[in-house]
Amino acid sequence: MVDFNSEGTVSKPSKEIVALIIIEKLYNFLEADEHYAKTRMNGAGISIAVPRARLRNLFLICNKMLERKLKPDEFQEVACVCMNLKEDCEVADLISAFMLILKVLDEMQLIKLDTKPVYERHKIEEANKQHGY
Repeated sequence: MVDFNSEGTVSKPSKEIVALIIIEKLYNFLEADEHYAKTRMNGAGISIAVPRARLRNLFLICNKMLERKLKPDEFQEVACVCMNLKEDCEVADLISAFMLILKVLDEMQLIKLDTKPVYERHKIEEANKQHGY
């Protein structure tokens, strides 16, 4: 959880703080989805209310960014799942909306881990070129 009372947090640029909040909301959704999946796999009935609420929370913090980055029909799909709470939602719809949000976060390199260039280390010329020699 982001600690707003910490000197380290207060001295960070707002963009970094928002990125940390987004990552926290992403983690919260994954925790709720894990609980839902474990309960379903054990044979018990459970509602998707908590994962959907957590996804809604993530959507609210990313709303304008998603509106800019997603195609209009994709944004409407995510918005419908997250904001139209009177409509029932299936697990597949929830996961689809989550995957669209993940796609944007990955494209922005917020959750992307594989950022190093791929090259053949045994080829000296290629390795030198990657290192700027």
